[in-house]
Amino acid sequence: MPQPKINLWRSLGTVVDRLNGLTGFIGAMAILAAALIVTEGVVVRKVLGQSTIWQIESSVFLLIYACFVGAAMAQRGEHHLNVDLVIIHLGPKAREMVLLVTAVITCFICLIVAWFSWPMWWQALVEREHSESLWGPPMWIPYLFLPLGMSLLFLQHLVQVFRKIESIRSGRIKTEVVRTELKDIDIPAADRDGPGGARE
Repeated sequence: MPQPKINLWRSLGTVVDRLNGLTGFIGAMAILAAALIVTEGVVVRKVLGQSTIWQIESSVFLLIYACFVGAAMAQRGEHHLNVDLVIIHLGPKAREMVLLVTAVITCFICLIVAWFSWPMWWQALVEREHSESLWGPPMWIPYLFLPLGMSLLFLQHLVQVFRKIESIRSGRIKTEVVRTELKDIDIPAADRDGPGGARE
């Protein structure tokens, strides 16, 4: 009876998608907050002539969060950079098989990084490590972002592996590949023909 297992995987996929959507939104807010904090630090230092203590470190922590934890959100929409020079020339089924193998390998890499980085976070938490700056925030906060991000990325890849297997089995495979580079950018003809534009 494979149906209950399929429903379980689909439910897991929905939960993972929503979780990564939430953490991705927080990542976007973290980038905005980092920009505002850096701006505030410049104003305080250059305009008011006061020293800054927490601005640089907190903005770095926010960007680390956006980078590592937001990676799963980018993977959910398959927006990570990829090299499609080979796969665009493959047949639909061969292309999906290559993408499936790549997703499985990436799954294992994320799992390994998460496996070895969770103890690093736990050690910083137990030993109460703090930054050596004047502000001195606890280091378990930035150390959390790597294992959390890799765990979420692992789950996202795991869901996508299941979806690819399901699409291959059911025969629901895209017949064409849309090239990823510059697909949403409208390039004027003059720029496309070189610095001098078209010459007639």
